[in-house]
Amino acid sequence: MQVGRRCGAEAVVPAARGAGGADLLTTVIDLLREVGYDRMTIDAVAARARVSKATIYRHWPGKAELVADALRQRQTRVHTPPDTGSLRGDLLELLRATAAICVADADLMQALTFAMRTSPELERLIRHHVMPAGRVASTAVLVRAAARGEIPPEAGERDLFHDLAPALTMSRVLAHGLPADDEFLTQVVDQVLIPVLCHRSPQT
Repeated sequence: MQVGRRCGAEAVVPAARGAGGADLLTTVIDLLREVGYDRMTIDAVAARARVSKATIYRHWPGKAELVADALRQRQTRVHTPPDTGSLRGDLLELLRATAAICVADADLMQALTFAMRTSPELERLIRHHVMPAGRVASTAVLVRAAARGEIPPEAGERDLFHDLAPALTMSRVLAHGLPADDEFLTQVVDQVLIPVLCHRSPQT
């Protein structure tokens, strides 16, 4: 495909900052990396962040809610890729950012995958609050492409795209241990993502 070708539940509590400028939610992420979800305790978070347990419990009912909010805040800090002027360029920038996150957060992702299997409450919170936050950047890319007329307006509602974009990159980096370089990312964009987004459902 040539460049530029056109084709026809409950809220999570906001973050709280600890004493001395320490970011409590960053502390949660650091502890998850170090010891995993099961071994991480509210006591450890309070001690590392230099806040009282009472302060934590005023904002979060328990560990699952605290972890989910830390992850959601981390997701929303991922910047939307710059507007390159084309869907193809935007998708490449989006996948480059995704690949960088996979490399940086490989240990965190593995710990959370295991934790979701052992904690139904954490699994529910991640699926309902964290994963939707991860779609903000990809949705912005699709809104821009639809405005340019590169994809049909309904393409942004396709769950297949939102699942494929991170899944293929994560599989490459985490499962196969291979680099998600530009050659690979270009193949994903040209051979998978753009065809999915340009697909028009038959008229019924």
